[in-house]
Amino acid sequence: MTYWLLMALMGAACLQGQASAQSATALQRRYVQGQLYVTTDHTNPEYGILDISNGKLNPFKRGVQPPKKDKDGNDLKLGAVVGLTCTTDTNGMCTYVASTDTSLISAASIPTGASVVSKLLAIIIDYSHCGSYAATATEATVKSTYLGAALDGTAGHAIAFERCSYGKFTYDVTAFRVVTVQPTCDTNAYGSCTYNAISGGADTAAKALIGDAAFAAFTHYTYILPPGMEMSPCGWSGLALLPGKQTWLQTSGGGLNRWATVMQESVHNYGLWHSWQLGREYWDNSTAMGMGRACLNVAELSRMGWASPAAGGAAVGQSALPIAQGVTFNLPATYLTGTGAYVRVTPNWLTSYTDVTLGKNLYISVRVNKVGDSLLGSTYANRVHVHSVVADSDNGYIAGLTSTYSTSDRQISNIATTTSMSSVDLPDYKMVVYGGAWVGTDIMRVHICRYSASAAECPSPIPEASLASSSAFAQAPVTVPSFAEAPCASPTLSSPSVATTFTSPTQP
Repeated sequence: MTYWLLMALMGAACLQGQASAQSATALQRRYVQGQLYVTTDHTNPEYGILDISNGKLNPFKRGVQPPKKDKDGNDLKLGAVVGLTCTTDTNGMCTYVASTDTSLISAASIPTGASVVSKLLAIIIDYSHCGSYAATATEATVKSTYLGAALDGTAGHAIAFERCSYGKFTYDVTAFRVVTVQPTCDTNAYGSCTYNAISGGADTAAKALIGDAAFAAFTHYTYILPPGMEMSPCGWSGLALLPGKQTWLQTSGGGLNRWATVMQESVHNYGLWHSWQLGREYWDNSTAMGMGRACLNVAELSRMGWASPAAGGAAVGQSALPIAQGVTFNLPATYLTGTGAYVRVTPNWLTSYTDVTLGKNLYISVRVNKVGDSLLGSTYANRVHVHSVVADSDNGYIAGLTSTYSTSDRQISNIATTTSMSSVDLPDYKMVVYGGAWVGTDIMRVHICRYSASAAECPSPIPEASLASSSAFAQAPVTVPSFAEAPCASPTLSSPSVATTFTSPTQP
């Protein structure tokens, strides 16, 4: 009798335990609705959902990604508004998201940067009341850092944005505002550098200070962390939502006080990822989207709506580039203008081109170390640049499929440069790019030749006069724009040199 009673009690306990486990499992699922985003802290991306109704960020557990499609087979892209039910951990973070539990509410709709007047609220965060990191930045210094000493946008970060965008990205100097807040003490914010805890606490404090309506009137929000958090616990100088309206900056020379960092994080909000070189993300020193202190490269400029191709250079493919019969373009240095600033090559003569994982397009431009590009290093300055991008994403976006491709990572990569009166062979593309003569103030004649088996089918680097008169090259229609910049001395032509061999970049 005792034995059977014991067995019954054990069975009941087991059933109760299973019920409790099932109840706990049920409690560890939640529904969330909002816009899909990713944060870019230069290590591992972290995905999440921005609740549009209250502005709350709901990050997924690191390493967890949203499904590629929803329950009805619709593609899910960053920037899309979705509703999903996910399994969560004890902190409420999604640890698993299934397609069957996800519904697309509206496709991604990401604005381009073609006409931006940013109404920025910069929030200085002070944790000194928590016995932790104290703010040192003042509202006056932050404002002058962004807008210049005159606070009119003619200097500081504002002039860098204006120059690099050709006036298409500016700050509303009247609306620009800086506030200092002391959020409720939360060790997740200042102890663990949890980005949503930082912004969430700062938002609540800022709304209490200026009011909900005033807070909502801004188009973008930047959180300025107190010094001491950069190396640890954070490990980054800047952070951003992609896409989104929020950026985080450290109070440091690599964060708040470095215009290229501010630009990189701001541009992430519009769907651009980092630039690559030597197969490594972030290593392109020719752009603020890598480790450079320079304006964007043309693949990025075009995506932002800040640059256009040269006449006849929007899509140079097989029909426009017969074997051993090159074409010629006059390209202005990108610091001068975004108009007619690049050639986009679509190498559809390659069998790999139609492969969505292998096909690449090429963007060809000229860079000179002046104005916004004045800090270009010697391996980038006064050269023709060639960047590759994922063709599937690039072609899709240009074709107008913006909801599908506006936030896709095209993996923009700096693959080669060459100087005036020199050339570079691109065997992966069966193509040679020549840097010709300077034909105006920082305007270079650039030649492109395609071959079948060997670069020997194309002319060897020879004096520009011979290249220009050669029947192997056809002059593409060229309209040289008039430039607002004051004339500068034309660069002195150098003797032919070999194409650049990239070395490991250093952190600026």
